[in-house]
Amino acid sequence: MVVDPHLLPLSTQCVMQTPDKGPAHVRIRYEHVRHRTHPRAGIRGPMTGTERRALRLGVTGHRSLHHEAELRRAVNLAIDHALEVRYAEGDPGDLIVVSALAEGADRLVVHECLRRDGAALEAVLPLPMGEYTKDFDTAVSRREFADLVSLAVVVEVAETMPTREQAYERAGHMMVDRSDAIVAVWDGLPARGRGGTADIVTYAQDRRVPVIRVDSGNGQR
Repeated sequence: MVVDPHLLPLSTQCVMQTPDKGPAHVRIRYEHVRHRTHPRAGIRGPMTGTERRALRLGVTGHRSLHHEAELRRAVNLAIDHALEVRYAEGDPGDLIVVSALAEGADRLVVHECLRRDGAALEAVLPLPMGEYTKDFDTAVSRREFADLVSLAVVVEVAETMPTREQAYERAGHMMVDRSDAIVAVWDGLPARGRGGTADIVTYAQDRRVPVIRVDSGNGQR
């Protein structure tokens, strides 16, 4: 991990070497935005009975990923940084990951979050489960989705929208609105369809929700 002190506290850049793409970057931007309190963010401390505010970490990203082992390491650096910022603010609450549980980046980040003690999952789905699973390619993927849904402490489905793209966009907005910060596994390119990763990143930035970008290495689609 390489940290440029001139970038702090606005951003931290973590540099990792991928096999054939050169350096992959995790760019973390906080822009001096304080974490926001969500109405359901308080959780009761197990020892003291006092209220602690959980870090709600949303997820957006591409379905098709390269170099997953390297991405997992980068994602963990991003999660660590978000938790360290919260700890430095004197609010070391537990971790809640907020995700639509789509294939690819969403599930990768969710799995890495849930490896951590005390972490919980909230699912924000674009479509009812039976309809949503039609977008998953294999039976293995559908089983993985069902397993993750069974672990979620909250499952919320977006209201009915005229099109699938609008439903995905709405779920992305709901994810941002209930998150303190966002992990975006993103190649930096414009969205290929409405509600894509770039659109959700823009929505988060417009609402001054901090975005932690993990370069997906998918620069040439």
